[in-house]
Amino acid sequence: MKTEDHAVAAGHSVAPAGWREVFEGLMGRIASRFARVEPRRRVRQLILRLLADLPRKNCWTIAEHGRARHSHYRRQAAQP
Repeated sequence: MKTEDHAVAAGHSVAPAGWREVFEGLMGRIASRFARVEPRRRVRQLILRLLADLPRKNCWTIAEHGRARHSHYRRQAAQP
């Protein structure tokens, strides 16, 4: 099976109305991992941008999609 086949299969198996509820549940589960609200919001935005329908995903396209600062995502991508 090709990667495109997996993407199509996943796209058809996720109900558009239900994924937001699951996503919010996930964010609720990991919220306690962050001492402050700012990092929690940043992680939430990053995950939403990773899930976005972008033709190519790298630090530049993700930052442009969310109008974020490029330097922040470059720093995150450079961390081990």
